[in-house]
Amino acid sequence: MKMKRVLAKDTRTALAMIKESLGEDAVILSTNKVGKEVEVVAALDYEERRTSTPGQSDFANRLAANLDKLKVNRNNTTPQAATAAYMPREAAQERRFMSPSQVAPSYQESVRSSQPTQASQSGAQMQRMEKELGLLRLLVEQQMSQSSKQSEAFVSAAALKVAQRLERMGLEQKFIDQILPRLSHHDDADMLWQEAQTWLQQHIHTSSEGVVQRPGIYALVGPTGVGKTTAIGKLGAQLAMKHGKHKVALISMDQQRIGARDQLRVFGAMLGIEVYHVSGMSDLQAHLVQLAHKDYILVDTAGGNPFDNHIQNLVDGLKGLPQQVNVYLTLAANSQTHALRHLMRHYQGQVAGVVATKLDETLPLGGLLSALIESQQRLVMITDGQRIPLDLGYPTAQQIVSHAVAAEIAEEEGGIEALSALLHATPGKPLQQAGQRREVRTGMEGLQNTPLEAMGLQTHRSH
Repeated sequence: MKMKRVLAKDTRTALAMIKESLGEDAVILSTNKVGKEVEVVAALDYEERRTSTPGQSDFANRLAANLDKLKVNRNNTTPQAATAAYMPREAAQERRFMSPSQVAPSYQESVRSSQPTQASQSGAQMQRMEKELGLLRLLVEQQMSQSSKQSEAFVSAAALKVAQRLERMGLEQKFIDQILPRLSHHDDADMLWQEAQTWLQQHIHTSSEGVVQRPGIYALVGPTGVGKTTAIGKLGAQLAMKHGKHKVALISMDQQRIGARDQLRVFGAMLGIEVYHVSGMSDLQAHLVQLAHKDYILVDTAGGNPFDNHIQNLVDGLKGLPQQVNVYLTLAANSQTHALRHLMRHYQGQVAGVVATKLDETLPLGGLLSALIESQQRLVMITDGQRIPLDLGYPTAQQIVSHAVAAEIAEEEGGIEALSALLHATPGKPLQQAGQRREVRTGMEGLQNTPLEAMGLQTHRSH
């Protein structure tokens, strides 16, 4: 290799001097500013300028080309690039006209020369894989060491099966981790599964008396579109059937949603229940004074974004009235688990309980169960359809857990037919229990099986 250093007044002049001295194949190694001049260092590799000797044989030319390939392979350069860069021009021209028998020895020699490189690359890959496996093992050991109890729970194959079923139910992992260490140490998966269900039942709070426990004022608050108006209608129908329509009144505070007032007005007309519309808290307070002779007053509020202050302002306003108002948070069971958990925790201690709607559109139920367990809110009522007033119930903890288990089994084993059988099958519906169904006079006959569409509400459906 020949190197040369030149100084010139500018870069162009320096490059011209390098070209004149070393030729066009020179490689620029560095350029620097030295005072007012430019320093350029260049080099020329004599091997790149090697040419074929006129008397040299074809074999010698091919041998030289293959040696160049081997050299480039050691530097992780492709053989094609090496051949193009180092093969003598005459040898390259002759090679294009070689017969297959002439090319074969050169190709075989090239393959043999590349085998050591492939072996070294395989060795490097094995070392890299060993390092990665070591890191993975360290990560697993670190995770398992965080909870010795959790590790013991997973020793049993039966416990692992329970964990898989809880995951299919949609239960959050942190609650699965709490359940597994509390299971018995045996291999009966069915027994462990019963123990897991018992744990869920013990950590879910419900109210067997439902939303309306005694005469009073009851209001539903919650995000837009969760089905508050439909739930109010079902409650009103049940109360009218049980106590008489003259003892029930409906009040709508919803001035935002299109058709909200018409929906409740048409519904009240079908039931024979008085419906009132108010425009604010002061107007609501005045109407509550006028309706003091009613035993049951149900208040439908306007929905809003679940994460702004609208719902909080409603709760504060209702609880600040002179009259005692029982406020219930209404949430759709098919909402994201994060949203359910956030809202239930936020309104803990501010509301009397939770009304869960749209259970017929929810699969699985683990998200709802997880939010109820974490927030410790009471589940006071569920709705799972639009049949009035049938699709409304007050399930116990055992009933809601059993329904979640049935949904998990149906999804895993039965397919769409088994899932459709669960529609409107949520337990705790009082009108499905023998001896509790009562007919109400004047226009209530047959209403139990009437969907909203048959009542002229299909264009304003909130469920």
